[in-house]
Amino acid sequence: MRKTSLFGRRDFLYQSAAAVRALAIPATARSGRRPFLLSTTVDFPDEVSIGPYNEQLLDQMMKLLQGMGIRRVNWLYYGEFGPSSEWLGIMYDWFPYGRKTVQAIGDPLRAAVRTAHQHGLEMYGVLKPFDTGDPGTYPEGSPLANTTSIKRIGRTLQHVAPFIEQNPELRIRRRPWQAPARLDSLPIRKIRLLKADDSPTLLGREKLEIWTSEKNYRYQRKNISFTMREAVEPAPHEVRDYYDQLVTRRGAPVRTLTLEGLDLADRYILITSSFETARGDFRNTAVGMIEAYGPGPEPLPIVVATRGGIWDTPHDFRTGGLEFDSGCGPFQIELDVSNTAIANDAERARQDGCIAFARGKNDYLSCCPCETYPAVRDHWLGRVNRILQTGVDGIDVRVSAHGSLTDEPLEYGFNDLIVDEYRRRYKSDISMTNQDLQRLAALRGGHYTAFLREASKRVRASGRKMQVHIHTEAFRPNPCHGQLMGFPANIDFDWKRWLNETLVDSVTLRTSWFEAGEDGDRSHPQRGVLSQALRDPVVKEALELANKLRLPVYLNRYVKRSSSTEEYVSDLEATFHDLRFSGFDVYETYDIARPSPDGSHLNLVRDWSSRIRAEAQKLEIL
Repeated sequence: MRKTSLFGRRDFLYQSAAAVRALAIPATARSGRRPFLLSTTVDFPDEVSIGPYNEQLLDQMMKLLQGMGIRRVNWLYYGEFGPSSEWLGIMYDWFPYGRKTVQAIGDPLRAAVRTAHQHGLEMYGVLKPFDTGDPGTYPEGSPLANTTSIKRIGRTLQHVAPFIEQNPELRIRRRPWQAPARLDSLPIRKIRLLKADDSPTLLGREKLEIWTSEKNYRYQRKNISFTMREAVEPAPHEVRDYYDQLVTRRGAPVRTLTLEGLDLADRYILITSSFETARGDFRNTAVGMIEAYGPGPEPLPIVVATRGGIWDTPHDFRTGGLEFDSGCGPFQIELDVSNTAIANDAERARQDGCIAFARGKNDYLSCCPCETYPAVRDHWLGRVNRILQTGVDGIDVRVSAHGSLTDEPLEYGFNDLIVDEYRRRYKSDISMTNQDLQRLAALRGGHYTAFLREASKRVRASGRKMQVHIHTEAFRPNPCHGQLMGFPANIDFDWKRWLNETLVDSVTLRTSWFEAGEDGDRSHPQRGVLSQALRDPVVKEALELANKLRLPVYLNRYVKRSSSTEEYVSDLEATFHDLRFSGFDVYETYDIARPSPDGSHLNLVRDWSSRIRAEAQKLEIL
């Protein structure tokens, strides 16, 4: 079944197949008050995690969408099929009903294009160049640890595109770092736990527990003696969380617990407590909470983990393993709480109760190719060609993907090829000054723009339309960690140039963060509320430029980030009346309707489709 993401929701209610048929009636075109395109995005692997598709069910899907007022379908492309293709994708093999679906309909995008056109719908293929795998992993010690050859500290990636598995050196690389001699085997002599402030804590020596594992799998408690020293000390550095909230100022007094007298040779070390409470007082971000020391005075380079992660959270360290360097390190957690409790949906990002670390750093992003290599850009252009061959009406290029997740995004983007180019251009090595990083970002962005130019040329030469995502959540001078989730850092995605050079025919405007996670507590959303999002200066700037150039702008809006259908249809209506927009993209169909487990019919999710249809009728766009 489909994995539950960090920001996922489980509380969907379904309607019957009869309800689907009631909605799936031919839509009669009406003039409407103004031209306005209602579209939707299909991430088809999600669909086939629930049930199989065949030609009849695909037909039902298109009828349903047409009956809702949808006139364009944006379909995410995941590669070809066949053992000899350079552009082979394995996504459908990884989902429960993927292979059965491919056997029934063939290439999903090609089949979807054919069926959509039969119902008078446009079809755009969505290319995610940086999407060549998934950050989901299997613990090093689990039976599935050798599923792929791409390793991370503590884990193995669950699935990776063959292009990356065959060329792992083409991934985006970490900047060079100095590791202490024999880091992997250095004994841990001291662990320091840092609280976000200097307020008292109930977390004492008698409540602390140390668990370890050699393979990040089925941790065991260590019955060892150690001392604990409690103190109030200056914070060694500033700490900001996932949302850019200031947690601790550099030099501010913070309470520390220093565990000494240790001699831990284990590769994976976890600190937890015997508390069974739901709330605690020892709080900080995961990356800011712990330091590990060997025999020397300086903290060791480490990566951290909690019970959280991107998929299948919360992790149970007693029966499985943890996700290190998952991108979730900047979330605030509480150490002195139950390590078995499951947080409610609004708190899914907070998986408290433990903090673990492993020595070292990951040298590459998990499965995110580097745009500076000609082989990577050629591979991307080959995917453009193959999308065009399916008969799509256009291509939408989207930067965001899953394979770039890390707790330290700004440390990546230093592949030898770009470092050498920088040295030739500026006659010096790259430092970590703002000026040098801006130069690096511009050089890398130039390579990505070169790919877009060639992609646009090929798309238009074929008589199709070229569209790009403008990710206003991330395309900004100083995005916070949460805004960078799903994007490689240290690269200037020069969207203004793309538009000014007329490389595109239209724009998908996206404001929502990764997995709609801009509001950790969705019962009290703040950042994601549409009126708030549209006040953002970057959003305003993007709309102003696109409107000036007379480029249609379609607002991409997550279904699952809405607190209710009422809010969502209200957003649709507000977008319709905002003359800066030419359309609204319902993201995504998985949250509207899903196949039955036997593939015989679609089940509606709540009343989303009927409410969207009613709103489309009200606005006279149906």
